[in-house]
Amino acid sequence: MTAFLPLPGPRAEGEGLRVQHGLLRYVREAAASGSPLPGELDLTARLACTRQQLRRAMAALEAQGIVRRRQGSVTTVDPIALRLSVRLEEQFEHTELLDRLGYRSEVETLTIGQVELGAESGAAMELAPSSPALAVRKRWRADGTVAMIADDVVPLEGGMPDDPEESVFSVAARVWGEPVIWEVATPGVSTLGPELAELFERPTGTPVLTLEVIGIGASGRRLLHSLEYHDPTLVSYSLVRTVRPPWGGAARPPRA
Repeated sequence: MTAFLPLPGPRAEGEGLRVQHGLLRYVREAAASGSPLPGELDLTARLACTRQQLRRAMAALEAQGIVRRRQGSVTTVDPIALRLSVRLEEQFEHTELLDRLGYRSEVETLTIGQVELGAESGAAMELAPSSPALAVRKRWRADGTVAMIADDVVPLEGGMPDDPEESVFSVAARVWGEPVIWEVATPGVSTLGPELAELFERPTGTPVLTLEVIGIGASGRRLLHSLEYHDPTLVSYSLVRTVRPPWGGAARPPRA
């Protein structure tokens, strides 16, 4: 039985990381088109790597069920197993998530400043709307294309953080004395208004996946509030659900 596990983080260095990213690009393309992967000789030429490097990267994907290899046959991609590499019940920094899928990732801070918490975030965090907060808007790109924009809000005690590039998770832990240990993420669907459409470099009205995220500490305190807007054509999220017994029907043998 194959265990479908999340893709491991790209810990390889130098050439290994380059080959891994390049292979994942062809895996995504094959999954989208329903076609097999190119042959070994073709892939080594396209990726400018050795057979050993390619086989090492391919073996890692095969162990997770992402690719299926048979002696004397083509190598195919299981699109469902590939989807499981990006799961809603797992939290990753978005740059790492894009790296896992073989994209060249970039992140930039668009705006940062101290604001009032506001009605929406105040209600989510059970604080007064006039409470001071750090507001950060960031944008992530995948191979140069905008993949996600996030609006993060962290309630403050005192002034702004000294380092404007400090992670909102670090700010929350420092301000409130405890880290975010779990998140409540609520998915939704929206369309881009004029402001976000310009930042996304998409037409107004383009549909996007939304995630409202509330970060919570061990004490139960709500430490941060985020609204994320994702391009679903670049990253497809999945959710694994367990079917509770009793299960109806007899088990069937797998198809040939």
